[in-house]
Amino acid sequence: MKYIYYVLLVLALLTLLIRWKRVDGRLLLFIPVLSLAILTELIGEMPGVYYIYHLYQAIEFMLLTAYYYLILDGSRFRQWVWVALAAYLVYFTAFFIRYPDHFTHYDPVDFVAEGVFITAFSLFYLVELYRREEQVGLSSHPHFWIASANLVFYSGTAFFMGIAYTLWKKNVPLYNQLGLIVKILNLTLYTVYIKAFLCRLPEKSMA
Repeated sequence: MKYIYYVLLVLALLTLLIRWKRVDGRLLLFIPVLSLAILTELIGEMPGVYYIYHLYQAIEFMLLTAYYYLILDGSRFRQWVWVALAAYLVYFTAFFIRYPDHFTHYDPVDFVAEGVFITAFSLFYLVELYRREEQVGLSSHPHFWIASANLVFYSGTAFFMGIAYTLWKKNVPLYNQLGLIVKILNLTLYTVYIKAFLCRLPEKSMA
């Protein structure tokens, strides 16, 4: 399953790079997201470098925040995106200053915070999309697919990660069993990303 995950990551990035002139320009923010994800996984194979995952979480959240800010254009929820980013960065900095050992070891607390915010952003976008009552086919609406995939992935994994550290310390077999759900959600996320990057957009929506 690990290698399927790597393949999907690379395929998602290649799909976006190949189609970069034919996708909504806002999707190009996923080029650094995916590139850094691949780089992080490669570096993460080395021992003693878990801090790289914490750095990636912070950068990924900043990029996803920018993405949601752009697609929430005209929404009353838009202003709260930057408030959430500020809150996340303050929390991220304060937590790891207070517990520096957790920065170099496994502790998904930053992922939980990111998951809560991304879940909220995705809900905001989907609610606004519904309220607009736009007659847009799903085949030409990549942001619907992205927001839906993020909603499912981040809500599900944030719940697991919220208890993951305790399980990892006290019940490794259960941690591994529940971790399988996260892996499946991860594969689903990048599969749907590929679908989103393949959407055919109306000419007016092209970047």
